[in-house]
Order: sequence, then C-alpha cells, then structure tokens
Amino acid sequence: MRHRGKLRGDELALRSRAALLVHRKPFVYGTIVTSKRKCGNPGCKCKKEKDGGHVSSYLSVRVGKVRRMIFIPTRMLSKVREWTKTHKEISGDILKISENCLERIKEEKFSGGS
Repeated sequence: MRHRGKLRGDELALRSRAALLVHRKPFVYGTIVTSKRKCGNPGCKCKKEKDGGHVSSYLSVRVGKVRRMIFIPTRMLSKVREWTKTHKEISGDILKISENCLERIKEEKFSGGS
C-alpha cells in the first residue's frame, strides 16, 4: 500500500470521505419497496376504493441466496432511506477508488516500477 502522502488528491479525498461515512453514519445494503394492500376489514375504505389500500414499506435485503423483506414502520422510513443512501455513497466511492487502483496497476505494469 502506498503512503497516503503519495496518493493522488482525488483518491485521497475519496478514501477520506468513505472512511468518514463508514465510521460516522449507519448504513444498510438493501432497497426500500413500497406496496399497497387491502386489510380484510369489510367496512374499511380500502375495500371500497378501486385503487385503495394501506401503504406499507419494506427493506428488501439478500441474506445468503434468499431475498428477505423486512417491514419498516412509517416512523423509521426516512431514517432507513438515509441509511440506504449512505450505503450507495460508500459503494460509489469504493468503486472509484478501485478504478484508481486499476489505473496504478496499469501504469506500474508498463513502467516496470514497483
């Protein structure tokens, strides 16, 4: 691994940002799915309205080879959205860092340096 002082400015900034996100913000890998469902109460408005239904949100995550849907209460929805957004930011930064590392491999491979 290179000393941090020898990293390019953009890569150093990406690494710092990713480290800050990982250490200071909660994150979760998954997708929020929203669905409408009818409850079964014969007097409920969801039965009477054509496009009606109770809205519920789920976090779709993969556990091993199986996809799980975890119910998200309305009061937690904005928090969980923020967590999934943070994960996407971290993943994007890691992808860019990886691309920089691939460029360094190509440069060192053809320059004969170590």
